[in-house]
Amino acid sequence: MIERYYPAGMKEIWDEAAYYGFWKSVWQAVLRTRGQDELAAKLAGASLEPEAVRAREAINGHELNACLALLEEQLGGGAVQLMHRGLTSSDVMDTARMLQLNRSLTLIQKTLDPVLSALKDKAVKYKHLIICGRTHGQWAEPTTLGLKFARFLSSGQRAAARLENVSAKIAVGKITGAVGTYSLISPDEEARVLARLGLKPLPVTSQIIPRDLFSDYLYALAMVCAFAEEIALGIRLMGQDGIREAAEPFASRQTGSSAMPHKKNPVICERICGLARLVRSHVEVGIGNIALWNERDISHSSNERIILEESSSLTLYILEKLLPVVQRLEVYEDNIRNNLERAGVRIFSSGILKALLETEMSRDEAYAVTKQIFQSGDDPAAVRKLLGEKTSLSAEAVSRALDPKEYVKHVDDIFKRMGL
Repeated sequence: MIERYYPAGMKEIWDEAAYYGFWKSVWQAVLRTRGQDELAAKLAGASLEPEAVRAREAINGHELNACLALLEEQLGGGAVQLMHRGLTSSDVMDTARMLQLNRSLTLIQKTLDPVLSALKDKAVKYKHLIICGRTHGQWAEPTTLGLKFARFLSSGQRAAARLENVSAKIAVGKITGAVGTYSLISPDEEARVLARLGLKPLPVTSQIIPRDLFSDYLYALAMVCAFAEEIALGIRLMGQDGIREAAEPFASRQTGSSAMPHKKNPVICERICGLARLVRSHVEVGIGNIALWNERDISHSSNERIILEESSSLTLYILEKLLPVVQRLEVYEDNIRNNLERAGVRIFSSGILKALLETEMSRDEAYAVTKQIFQSGDDPAAVRKLLGEKTSLSAEAVSRALDPKEYVKHVDDIFKRMGL
């Protein structure tokens, strides 16, 4: 990870020193399960500096054996035999990975919660602020700004539910030996070791933890980032010149362009969108890691050192950047009202179509009449006159169809369904 996008909280989980610390946690759990509490305490104080591990690995070509060699020098050969007897490298490395994933997930969940809370606040605040809806980039029926935020909130709640679901799936580890048969260790001992780590055994493994679990984790994070991207893109679209209904906050001394001082570029939202694409790409790699040769190969290992750390770190970074954007979002209510007025009466064509269909006019005829009337202009008086000449709609029916409040009359019902 490059420093620019590496939150301190994730660095404490994912840098090399932290990873070796998780290895030590696994070995300590093994030692304590085997009644070696004193040795486990000594192991806690033993050093596994990444530079020393790299130097030793350059000699023996095996990262975990390099760590064992360093620990043997510090603790004595008997200690290494006690803590690694019956284990294979993947027992330690994969179980340590799951500890990393679980720690990362907890951090991400805690950071997502205030984003959802901020979206809820915005949804309630702007619940009845009517805004011009847009589909295909064109004016559509009226909606409310609160409904936009409610939709984002609902998406975020589903993303949170996915995190909760995957949290239960990945609270597992593996101490099953060379090919997963417990040839030199028992299932009971595995269960006791993992319980000390807050993990559970899987029903069956090979030499490694099945990689579909890692893919589930990557997918859940990608969906959190997609949720954030949806909001960021929505803000970018609302902030375009000529629309300017909302924009990400812009500090007084912030510069938007090196060449054009007037600009207020939505750089945070654009960054969120760009990084979300990267997290999404890691899901494909993770799925590719599921199918390995027989009981294992290590084609997954190299890319996991990148994709698991990057996805975890970038997801947290994206949420940390999204939160203040939502909290301090600049909303231009005058522009919202002006744009609604600029859209004219054309955005009410669906209401007129519905009213004509209720007069038992055929759909084809009603659609053609409505289209002809609204293609002739946006002046409300002219539209009312044409409706009077070409249809049998009452003045009351026309007024109702041209009232923006009619289009958002069920907002309260939608909010109740969401528990807001």
